[in-house]
This record gives sequence, structure tokens and C-alpha cells, in this order.
Amino acid sequence: MEVSNKEIYIHLGPAKTGTSAVQKWLSSNISFLNEQGVYYPPHSVDINGVSSGNVRLIYDLDADKQLCLNEDRLSKMLNDFYKSEYSTLLLSSEFFFKRMTELKTHIPDAKFIGYIRNPLEIRESSYNQSVKRHFQTEKINTGRTKRLPYMDSFVEFIKQFNVDDLHLRVYGEKYFKDGNIVSDLLSILGINTQASLPMVNSSYQFEALEFKRWFNQFQLHEFQAKVDRALQGYQEGTSDYSLIPTKQYIEDSVYYSSIIENSARELSASCLNVLISDMKFANPKTFIKQELKVNDFLSVCHFLQKELKADYYLLTKEIQNSASSDSTHFHKIFIDSCDLKYKYMHKAFKLRLQVKRLLSAIKSVLK
Repeated sequence: MEVSNKEIYIHLGPAKTGTSAVQKWLSSNISFLNEQGVYYPPHSVDINGVSSGNVRLIYDLDADKQLCLNEDRLSKMLNDFYKSEYSTLLLSSEFFFKRMTELKTHIPDAKFIGYIRNPLEIRESSYNQSVKRHFQTEKINTGRTKRLPYMDSFVEFIKQFNVDDLHLRVYGEKYFKDGNIVSDLLSILGINTQASLPMVNSSYQFEALEFKRWFNQFQLHEFQAKVDRALQGYQEGTSDYSLIPTKQYIEDSVYYSSIIENSARELSASCLNVLISDMKFANPKTFIKQELKVNDFLSVCHFLQKELKADYYLLTKEIQNSASSDSTHFHKIFIDSCDLKYKYMHKAFKLRLQVKRLLSAIKSVLK
């Protein structure tokens, strides 16, 4: 069913273009959106403020863990929206990117919003994420790819449908309307607001990144989330850096700018010209080789200890009992860095817990 005075926008990322921050803000400001005539279906976010957005609203996982469109739920959602007082339906999920054609086929009046980011920034951000959450222990792979698949996907989409069905924007503070991605995205819907964005899934300082890469070798899943959250708060190190050598960064930036430029012509996306120009005359951040000095390693250890307290002692015990496949020197430094007060704090906690359980047992017997 198509209703002329109703609009549907689907924000689809792609990956590493701020979707976590967007979805965190949207899910926290549903009342404001409703007042603007926008219906944004609610969804949960995890402890880090990260979510998969609205994907599970209309998709299920099949036996092979692949997304499968639930046409009944999609139909109900659309019918409810068309009958509602709202003029705009907004959906957001990175997972929608690979389902553009399917979604457009089932929702003919839908328009899609995508962000284009410097591919080298995407590479470094993706690598940072792999260290933070996916136990990456290897150094970054700086090899050049021949194509940019996400640009190819956008081109294929407009060849099949209409160029007006796709709103492309450039990702980056200097490019966003009012300097942030939420204000930029909402401007497409005709909403002008100065959004204040939460810090979501922030990147590590260089020293925290290298510490976490070393730490990942131990595969301590039970401590993963705690260590990650703590390291996101480490601010004593280097924030503006690149893991890609300067000469290579400049050469690759020029190479990728030509790919985006060719795609932009096919997409009739003159909005990408500013990004293309900046990439042709790249000014990369200072290159830092992926090596960690002892003093920097200890600085992260001391910060982590302040954050984790007694859990830090447990962490050192776990690592003491684990084989180190890399840098036995750091292995010993980490274990020795633990302040004994946290050992006694942990023992005191265990003792209080045992006493509490004993008293509870005694009370049960006396009753």
C-alpha cells in the first residue's frame, strides 16, 4: 500500500559510519521524534550503547543464522504506520545495507540514506574495533584493495531503481550539517535540530590499543567487556595517529579518491566532491609504528588497576596461569604491576561473602 503523504526513510550505514551513535540518539529521543511527526520503532542498546537498530523488527534469523525477511511483521509495521498520525517512518540498521534491493522491492516508496567515509579511515576504525571486541592480535593489514564494494553496491542499486531513492552524504564532523551526524541525518527529513551526541563505542588511544592487542592473546572472554569499557576511558596517551605509513596513506588516498569519483558520476552525487577533493590532497595524521614501550604499557596497567580494582588482581592471576605466546617480558611486568592491596581486598570480599552465607545458613536452621 502506498500513501502519498507518508514518507519512509531507511538509514543503512554502511559499517563504520556512526550508526551506533545515531541509533543511540534516536532510541533515546523517541518523544522528540514523535513530536516532529516521525515514528522510529524502539529497540534496545547494549551496555556500550551499541545496537543492531531496527533489523530484528522485520528480520528473523534462519537455521543458518542468516537474516530472513519476516513479511508478516513488515506488512503489519507498514499498515500500522500508514494508519497512524505520523508522516514519516524512520528505520536504521547497518544490516539493511546488504538488503537494499529486497527492502526496496517490498517497500517501493522507501528512500535510503547512506554515508560515504574515507576508506582509509574505515580501515583504521575497523581494525580498532577488531582489537577492541574480536581478540585481534595481528598488526593492521595495510594492503590496498582494487575496489570499494559499498560504492559498487550503491551504483548497482540506482541502476535498478531511481537515483532519487538514494540520499548519499559525506561522513565526518567537517562535512555534517551542524557538525554531527544526527543533525545531518534529520535534515534530510526536514528536521532542523542541534543534537547533542552521546559518546558511543569510542576509539582507543594508541597505547590502549596496543595493550589490548597484547592482552587479546590470552582469550579471557569473561574479562573482555570490563577491560574494553575501562580502556575506552584511558586518555593519557596518543589520540591523533595513523597506523598506515604516511607515504602509503597519501598514495592510497589518491587511488581511492578516483574510485569514489567514478562512482559519484554514475550516482549523480556531486555532494561527494568535497570528500574526493580532500582525499586527493590528503593530510594524514602522524604515523605510529605498532610497538609499545614499557613505560606506556605500565601506564595502561596502572590506569586499568584503578578502574578494575580487585578484578585487576583476578586478571593478573588468570594471566599468570596462561601461557604467553608473545612477549614474556610484558607478561611478567603485567603480573608484577598488581598492588597487593587489591589482593587483600579480594580476599576480604570472599571472606565477607563466606560469613554472609554462613549466617544465612544458621538463620535457616534456627527457624
